[in-house]
Amino acid sequence: MTADLGPAWLNSYGYPDSMGQSTLELPAETLVSAIDNARRGVVTHITIKGERVAAIVSESTLAMSQLLTALLTSEMAASALPAVLPAAFPWARSLPDTDTHLKAFASELREAVVTESPERVGRVLNDWQAVAEVRAGERST
Repeated sequence: MTADLGPAWLNSYGYPDSMGQSTLELPAETLVSAIDNARRGVVTHITIKGERVAAIVSESTLAMSQLLTALLTSEMAASALPAVLPAAFPWARSLPDTDTHLKAFASELREAVVTESPERVGRVLNDWQAVAEVRAGERST
């Protein structure tokens, strides 16, 4: 069983048959699965390679994000962040003068998470990964 999203569907919305697009066929179970995922999650927007796209984020992922934000607003919990960053991001082991840089990385990451800015979190992670990769000789400046 498949759901036909071809010209007949497009025509019902005023699109002509001759738009040069082939008929898209999706298995019905894919559509049902997408609907179930939407019911259990939240439609949000994420940035992938500079392009903002819609995404369905599961409730459990949202809960983890909320927990992380709550933990990082606590000074006691946030103080452990530099020590756990290399476990979460193995490339962080390549940072120069690791203790100082891990503290700076942790501070920037904490600020980005607490302000609930996914784009900022992404920038912090990308910037620090680039530093680590340059240090490890995996990337040039």
